[in-house]
Amino acid sequence: TRPTWDASSNNRLMLAGRGSLTLNAISITRTGENQKIPIADKIWLARPAEGPVRRIGLEHLMNVYMIWKFANNIEGAKQFLVDYVGNFRQAFLASQFYNFPCFPQTVPDVKRLIANDVQATPPDKYAVFENVADWVVNVGYPGYANAAIDELFGSWTLSNMFAQAVSGKMSITEALSQTDREVKRIFAKWQIRGKA
Repeated sequence: TRPTWDASSNNRLMLAGRGSLTLNAISITRTGENQKIPIADKIWLARPAEGPVRRIGLEHLMNVYMIWKFANNIEGAKQFLVDYVGNFRQAFLASQFYNFPCFPQTVPDVKRLIANDVQATPPDKYAVFENVADWVVNVGYPGYANAAIDELFGSWTLSNMFAQAVSGKMSITEALSQTDREVKRIFAKWQIRGKA
């Protein structure tokens, strides 16, 4: 049985020295740095390529916090979120720069922090993210993230389309048609519920 590609396959590919480019979060470099894998010092970070209109890249992951109506401690949960966002500098550092602030004023020295990371070689490796908010967009862009987008993203619908076409399991036209039907089905389901 051939192994399947999973969420950390990009990390293993690059850290084994078998890959040269991935479109990925910082987990490749952070994993290499945390595990003291020498090749991590040679892996660089870059902004996404600039297209004819602008440079644009997707969030790798975006956290959305909510409190269930039936939660046991709604007031405590609200206070947690206020405290979490209000102390986001600590959260940003604890996340090793994975979780950028949605409110820039909560980490006013973010540019200084990412320009001098003691764990990285060179220390300014993460400075490439100094203007990340200018070129990263939410999943679902140019629309909004919603339940239908979440299902499409979480079910790997578009990734599977590309995999079917490039592996030769389907023609490009067949893969596009199948994905078009799936996208329409998912959106119709969530539109009925008022969530798309």
